[in-house]
Amino acid sequence: MKKWVQVLLIFVGIPAAASAAWLMLLLLEGLFNGWMAAFLIPIVATVMYILLRKKLSLRFAAQVNAVLLIVMSVCLLAALYIGKGSVKANAFTGFQLIAIPFVLPTMILRFLDFMHGILVGIPLTYAAAMIACIILSRCSKADASERNARPLYQRLLPYLLTGVIALVCGAFAMKLYLNRPEVRYAGHGFDYMHGYSTTDFTDYMVYSKHSKLVTLDHEPEFMIENEAEMPVMDGAEACYPVYAAVAKAVYRDIDFIESEAAQTDNRVNGKIVTFTNTVQGFRRLIGGEVDLLFGARPSNSQFEYADYKEVELTVTPIGREGFVFFVEEDNPVDNLTSEQVRAIYHGEITNWNEVGGKDQEIKAFQRPKDSGSQAMMEYFMGDVTLKDPDTFEVIGGMLDVIEKVAEYANDEGALGYSFRYFIEGLSQEKGVKLLSIDGVAPTLQNIENGSYPLSVDLCLITRKDDSKPNVQKMIDFMLSKDGQEIVRRTGYAGLRFED
Repeated sequence: MKKWVQVLLIFVGIPAAASAAWLMLLLLEGLFNGWMAAFLIPIVATVMYILLRKKLSLRFAAQVNAVLLIVMSVCLLAALYIGKGSVKANAFTGFQLIAIPFVLPTMILRFLDFMHGILVGIPLTYAAAMIACIILSRCSKADASERNARPLYQRLLPYLLTGVIALVCGAFAMKLYLNRPEVRYAGHGFDYMHGYSTTDFTDYMVYSKHSKLVTLDHEPEFMIENEAEMPVMDGAEACYPVYAAVAKAVYRDIDFIESEAAQTDNRVNGKIVTFTNTVQGFRRLIGGEVDLLFGARPSNSQFEYADYKEVELTVTPIGREGFVFFVEEDNPVDNLTSEQVRAIYHGEITNWNEVGGKDQEIKAFQRPKDSGSQAMMEYFMGDVTLKDPDTFEVIGGMLDVIEKVAEYANDEGALGYSFRYFIEGLSQEKGVKLLSIDGVAPTLQNIENGSYPLSVDLCLITRKDDSKPNVQKMIDFMLSKDGQEIVRRTGYAGLRFED
């Protein structure tokens, strides 16, 4: 077989045939797994070399596969480096043109978000082929004279160096891929509560055996005995421990009711004590599915949505919380003024040395639209406009590209914002410190006495047209001594009442 034909067969024919075999198994057996592609394609390619061993010059095939292994590994690393780890960058599209034999598995795994399979599978295919050809060549009589002429280590050294180069490139490429923008800046990932929560609330359920919920040492005067009369709850992620504790204190046998409901596939995470987070919870309140919504004050767009639906809201403060800004724990800056924060998020101040820090770019992260913290940030900014947030792209279900707000990551020079309980109570950010604002630290004492300038209300939001009598009684309970005890012991500041 002519060498140019062998090159085509090694570069295109065998990998493409192995990819087609994987595709057939995928369709017949449903092997929708990235790692299956990573190992099955190299295995099929190796079997094909065994079957074609008498047609090929095995030593030449090993050399060609070694060259292709280096080329693919270096090109893959370059594409991911230029694209900052993203497989949606133009540089990766260029790599796909080079790796044309793998076009089908690349497209399919990209759609299924299993790109790790192809990142491993392409270099591994050529590596497996190289090793197979070396072993088959050792067993071949045709190469006996060459084996006798040169020591074994001299013959294997080029291949060993090829393997080392490929491993180093592969390790750096995988590191870039695992830290790509759509992972690094996607926040904590909504892995819990049917995709609504970044926090594992297993120990905060009203029926949890090892409950972390606050409990009163007495039965409150106000109790709701009948399940049908219990107002339905929902709220922000950071508020779940509060309203779950309230329900456990006031709703008779709520642990049994919710335990029974949990046996079904409940997409709102409860029957009465539900959880769908701020955005969806607000829509459920407007739609009449929820009676009590716990969270921050609604955003302007949420109030506009309520007006559009002709729903009038009652917003009742039930506690106090601190809106906080945080940085890396080794950042020398401990305090910012309110005006400095506004200037940073407007885009006027861009370097930490302008506010007493080191010479380093400020990476000012924002939060998704209509989240509680983003609504608070818009209130805080007042008439000062927010600069456009950093964004990253993800691929939607129909291969459309969706732009999302880049959320806080512990990058050098990072600045983020949230609510104090989310950071300290739920421990959602690691390796950060909270900044003082206008010289006042966001402690519970400073939040409750009002000296911290970004103290905000923890709110209970209801519909004015809700006719259920226990809705107002629940508002009254939250303002009572027992309700405030639950708020404080959960980790929020309570309200200060005049004697």
